[in-house]
Amino acid sequence: MLTPGAVADAVVAAQAQERFLILPHPEVAVFARQRADDPDRRLAGMRRLEAQLV
Repeated sequence: MLTPGAVADAVVAAQAQERFLILPHPEVAVFARQRADDPDRRLAGMRRLEAQLV
């Protein structure tokens, strides 16, 4: 869990570097990259998850 101050620091640092995507958790960047690299796999996984919830 991040504190509001840590998130604010991440936002300020990203803005200073003129980055568009602000991800305070490094592992979220990995998930975002995987999602972009193979959208069909992600969609199949979301469909499986949805089927389990129904």
